[in-house]
Amino acid sequence: MKFRLITCLLLLINLACYANVNYHSADSTIHKKIKHAQRKIVYHITYPRESIKGYKPEFDNCFYTNRFTAAQRLKKYPFSVATKILAISYVGLPKNPNIIIDSAGFPKTSEEPDSIGGIIIENGHLRYDNVKQAKVLTREQLEKFSDIIFNYGYSGMKNYLITALPGCFEPRNSIVFLDKNDNVIDHLDICFACKASESGSEQINVGTDCKQKYDMLKAFFINVGVPYGTRKYDQ
Repeated sequence: MKFRLITCLLLLINLACYANVNYHSADSTIHKKIKHAQRKIVYHITYPRESIKGYKPEFDNCFYTNRFTAAQRLKKYPFSVATKILAISYVGLPKNPNIIIDSAGFPKTSEEPDSIGGIIIENGHLRYDNVKQAKVLTREQLEKFSDIIFNYGYSGMKNYLITALPGCFEPRNSIVFLDKNDNVIDHLDICFACKASESGSEQINVGTDCKQKYDMLKAFFINVGVPYGTRKYDQ
């Protein structure tokens, strides 16, 4: 009887461990710490906004908060430490890259400037080889851009945020922050095709990802004279 009890206990422990391993290995999404008053939050589990009690689709719309003044916004990093700020567009990843086989037998893409996708920063400086358009932003334009990223949030459930990795990320547009010697301090890269962004330092982003946020950013790039990358046919 005693032997049978010990065997059952060991079996239960093994099953618990097995279930625990499956639970963690099945989760590959990166999340921020989240809070919600109506349920106990279990970390590392995705809670879509749609699953929250009382959720309505209109809660995803962008709502203007007017939380920060222009002076307050431009005192934030990296606006506060940049001497010059650019809006640029550049070549994306080519659909049919020229495949070259190196000496080790591995394929590699051509390093011709017009086939290199993404922003290129070399020795701390922006390379313009594959840049399509570049505009130095005025004070008025910086106020507009910072207004979009800092003052627009969800119209409902404002404090409920989920951050996940996009399925693709092939940016063609960036805001680049430079010092007085044209060294790149930071850059915010934006992919309008997949509605995602990332920065070199991870200290700046587009703010709350409300429904119209990327449409507003797209209009901003077009208005400052950097339309490449905002259209579906730009490659």
